[in-house]
Amino acid sequence: MIKFRSFITYIVILYGYLLSNSALPQSTGSVCQGQFPNLLTDLCYDCMFPITIAGIPINLSQSSDDYDSGAASGAVCSCSNTLSIGIPTSFWEPMYMVDVTNVAGCMPLLGGIQISPPTNSSENGAFVGTNAMLSGSSKAAFMQVNEYINPVMTALGIISNDPCLDTRGFDTPYVSWADPTWNDDTLAMILTPYAYPFAGIASIAAEAPDSIAATTGFGLAPLFWTAGAWGSMYPVTGNVSTANTAEQVAHLLMARIFAKLHAAGVQQTTAGKTALASCGAIGVPEFIMDKRQYKTNRIFPIPDNMCTPISRPLVFQESGAASPQYKDYGYFVFRKKDCCSLIAGVSSLQ
Repeated sequence: MIKFRSFITYIVILYGYLLSNSALPQSTGSVCQGQFPNLLTDLCYDCMFPITIAGIPINLSQSSDDYDSGAASGAVCSCSNTLSIGIPTSFWEPMYMVDVTNVAGCMPLLGGIQISPPTNSSENGAFVGTNAMLSGSSKAAFMQVNEYINPVMTALGIISNDPCLDTRGFDTPYVSWADPTWNDDTLAMILTPYAYPFAGIASIAAEAPDSIAATTGFGLAPLFWTAGAWGSMYPVTGNVSTANTAEQVAHLLMARIFAKLHAAGVQQTTAGKTALASCGAIGVPEFIMDKRQYKTNRIFPIPDNMCTPISRPLVFQESGAASPQYKDYGYFVFRKKDCCSLIAGVSSLQ
């Protein structure tokens, strides 16, 4: 059963109360678009593949994107902290939901709930025209982002009692309108001072090779400061200096929010040998994000049924969803999971 934390419960109860007392106009949905995702039909469960157990791929005829983290190639793994042994397992876990909206306080993936945070009009998202340094014009954008923890596999009871799966309840650990650095590039750089050398030309020069690599695979991990075809990873704010399409902006801000949470030390990595050796579902700290560990799947407004690694060009993903009426987007995020599935030891007896 999905457990709602106090913040989400409060929002849902408050919203229902206001509607029942006509405190909000019924046309609120025209401002904040959204709907609850259908976890059975909207998600692309093919994104969980490839699955590797003891170095043997079990893909069920699926050919989803993957990269070798070097963790699940052996036949046996061990956990020194629990004196246990197990089988190395690798798969992509559907774990997070992220929505990108042009309305502060709007939560598209919670059915279009709109609250009224103490913000001013400048914190609402928009696309604006700017003067390019050379002839012509370009577009910039600012959007708000909400991140949700939604461990689908355990919430739906598809898999239970597996130490590799995250069993946390449904939660909303981050909303950008409550973050004072989200609309301030200078303030945000205090969190990621290492991004200063990669601003400007360095970032632009890295976008092309990163995008090319991601076209048929994943972006280049050493180029952590760029999100390839999506734009520059830094600063980790809602300001996008080059906004080509709404879908591109939404994908870029989704990547930035994970980079921001990693830099803040609140987002762990579950990919790689160190994560495997930790023998837990949460993972280990990683302050500079390896962007290869995340794949995205759009579920609102139109499910795209695709697995999209960070940096990949969005030509096919934008088909059917790049329309003026679509201003809010929602995604499910799959993360790479390398884990030691215990078969004997202290933890297996608990």
